[in-house]
Amino acid sequence: MGVMVVAVFLQVLFRFFLDQPLAWTEELARYLLVWLTFLGSAYAMSIKAHIGTEYIQKFLSPMANKIVLSVAALLSILFFAVMIYQGYLLSVRSMTQTSPSLLVPMGYVYMVIPISGVLLIMNVLHVTWKDITGKE
Repeated sequence: MGVMVVAVFLQVLFRFFLDQPLAWTEELARYLLVWLTFLGSAYAMSIKAHIGTEYIQKFLSPMANKIVLSVAALLSILFFAVMIYQGYLLSVRSMTQTSPSLLVPMGYVYMVIPISGVLLIMNVLHVTWKDITGKE
Protein backbone atom coordinates (compact mmCIF):
# COMPACT_ATOMS: atom_id res chain seq x y z
CA MET A 1 0.00 0.00 0.00
CA GLY A 2 2.89 2.32 0.74
CA VAL A 3 4.33 1.78 -2.75
CA MET A 4 0.91 2.53 -4.23
CA VAL A 5 0.64 5.79 -2.26
CA VAL A 6 4.11 6.84 -3.41
CA ALA A 7 3.29 6.00 -7.05
CA VAL A 8 0.07 8.01 -6.98
CA PHE A 9 1.82 10.90 -5.23
CA LEU A 10 4.51 10.93 -7.92
CA GLN A 11 1.84 10.87 -10.61
CA VAL A 12 0.10 13.90 -9.11
CA LEU A 13 3.39 15.70 -8.57
CA PHE A 14 4.65 15.17 -12.11
CA ARG A 15 1.29 15.76 -13.80
CA PHE A 16 0.18 18.96 -12.07
CA PHE A 17 3.39 20.61 -10.95
CA LEU A 18 5.91 19.60 -13.60
CA ASP A 19 3.43 19.09 -16.46
CA GLN A 20 5.21 15.82 -17.36
CA PRO A 21 2.94 12.90 -16.39
CA LEU A 22 4.54 9.55 -15.67
CA ALA A 23 2.68 6.76 -17.47
CA TRP A 24 4.16 3.92 -15.42
CA THR A 25 2.92 5.24 -12.05
CA GLU A 26 -0.74 4.93 -13.00
CA GLU A 27 -0.22 1.39 -14.25
CA LEU A 28 1.77 0.39 -11.16
CA ALA A 29 -0.89 1.82 -8.85
CA ARG A 30 -3.62 -0.07 -10.73
CA TYR A 31 -1.81 -3.40 -10.47
CA LEU A 32 -0.93 -2.84 -6.82
CA LEU A 33 -4.58 -2.08 -6.09
CA VAL A 34 -5.58 -5.37 -7.70
CA TRP A 35 -3.07 -7.25 -5.55
CA LEU A 36 -4.14 -5.34 -2.44
CA THR A 37 -7.79 -6.16 -3.07
CA PHE A 38 -7.25 -9.89 -3.56
CA LEU A 39 -4.85 -10.27 -0.65
CA GLY A 40 -7.11 -8.07 1.47
CA SER A 41 -10.01 -10.44 0.84
CA ALA A 42 -7.89 -13.31 2.16
CA TYR A 43 -7.08 -11.27 5.25
CA ALA A 44 -10.74 -10.35 5.67
CA MET A 45 -11.59 -14.05 5.64
CA SER A 46 -9.14 -14.67 8.47
CA ILE A 47 -10.85 -12.10 10.70
CA LYS A 48 -14.41 -13.02 9.60
CA ALA A 49 -15.07 -9.66 7.97
CA HIS A 50 -16.91 -11.13 4.98
CA ILE A 51 -20.67 -11.35 4.73
CA GLY A 52 -21.80 -14.39 6.68
CA THR A 53 -24.80 -16.22 8.01
CA GLU A 54 -24.85 -14.70 11.51
CA TYR A 55 -28.46 -13.54 11.17
CA ILE A 56 -29.67 -17.02 10.27
CA GLN A 57 -27.43 -18.70 12.84
CA LYS A 58 -29.09 -17.09 15.84
CA PHE A 59 -32.36 -18.86 14.97
CA LEU A 60 -30.80 -22.32 14.55
CA SER A 61 -29.95 -25.05 16.99
CA PRO A 62 -26.26 -25.71 17.66
CA MET A 63 -26.30 -28.81 15.42
CA ALA A 64 -28.07 -27.01 12.55
CA ASN A 65 -25.65 -24.12 13.00
CA LYS A 66 -22.69 -26.48 12.50
CA ILE A 67 -24.32 -27.89 9.37
CA VAL A 68 -24.90 -24.42 7.91
CA LEU A 69 -21.29 -23.43 8.66
CA SER A 70 -19.99 -26.62 7.07
CA VAL A 71 -22.09 -26.25 3.91
CA ALA A 72 -21.09 -22.60 3.57
CA ALA A 73 -17.42 -23.54 4.00
CA LEU A 74 -17.66 -26.35 1.44
CA LEU A 75 -19.30 -24.08 -1.13
CA SER A 76 -16.69 -21.41 -0.49
CA ILE A 77 -13.87 -23.91 -0.88
CA LEU A 78 -15.38 -25.12 -4.14
CA PHE A 79 -15.49 -21.56 -5.46
CA PHE A 80 -11.94 -20.85 -4.31
CA ALA A 81 -10.70 -24.07 -5.94
CA VAL A 82 -12.20 -22.95 -9.25
CA MET A 83 -10.61 -19.55 -8.68
CA ILE A 84 -7.20 -21.18 -8.15
CA TYR A 85 -7.47 -23.36 -11.23
CA GLN A 86 -8.82 -20.72 -13.59
CA GLY A 87 -6.54 -18.02 -12.17
CA TYR A 88 -3.53 -20.24 -12.70
CA LEU A 89 -4.55 -20.93 -16.30
CA LEU A 90 -5.09 -17.20 -16.90
CA SER A 91 -1.73 -16.24 -15.44
CA VAL A 92 0.14 -18.91 -17.44
CA ARG A 93 -1.59 -17.86 -20.67
CA SER A 94 -0.80 -14.21 -19.97
CA MET A 95 2.95 -14.60 -19.42
CA THR A 96 3.64 -13.69 -23.05
CA GLN A 97 1.60 -10.47 -22.87
CA THR A 98 3.40 -7.50 -21.33
CA SER A 99 1.92 -4.46 -19.68
CA PRO A 100 2.08 -1.28 -21.79
CA SER A 101 4.25 0.93 -19.58
CA LEU A 102 6.03 -1.32 -17.11
CA LEU A 103 6.66 -4.10 -19.66
CA VAL A 104 6.00 -6.71 -16.98
CA PRO A 105 4.41 -10.01 -18.03
CA MET A 106 0.68 -9.77 -17.24
CA GLY A 107 0.85 -13.26 -15.80
CA TYR A 108 2.55 -11.77 -12.75
CA VAL A 109 -0.36 -9.41 -12.27
CA TYR A 110 -2.90 -12.24 -12.60
CA MET A 111 -0.90 -14.58 -10.35
CA VAL A 112 -2.57 -12.97 -7.35
CA ILE A 113 -5.79 -14.82 -8.22
CA PRO A 114 -4.51 -18.34 -7.45
CA ILE A 115 -2.35 -17.07 -4.59
CA SER A 116 -5.31 -15.44 -2.88
CA GLY A 117 -7.43 -18.52 -3.61
CA VAL A 118 -4.97 -20.68 -1.67
CA LEU A 119 -4.92 -18.19 1.20
CA LEU A 120 -8.72 -17.99 1.19
CA ILE A 121 -9.04 -21.79 1.42
CA MET A 122 -6.57 -21.92 4.31
CA ASN A 123 -8.42 -19.13 6.12
CA VAL A 124 -11.91 -20.53 5.55
CA LEU A 125 -10.77 -23.92 6.88
CA HIS A 126 -9.25 -22.30 9.95
CA VAL A 127 -12.23 -20.05 10.66
CA THR A 128 -14.76 -22.84 10.12
CA TRP A 129 -12.82 -25.25 12.31
CA LYS A 130 -12.64 -22.63 15.05
CA ASP A 131 -16.39 -21.87 14.76
CA ILE A 132 -17.48 -25.51 14.78
CA THR A 133 -15.15 -26.87 17.46
CA GLY A 134 -14.53 -23.76 19.51
CA LYS A 135 -10.78 -24.54 19.40
CA GLU A 136 -7.92 -22.75 17.66
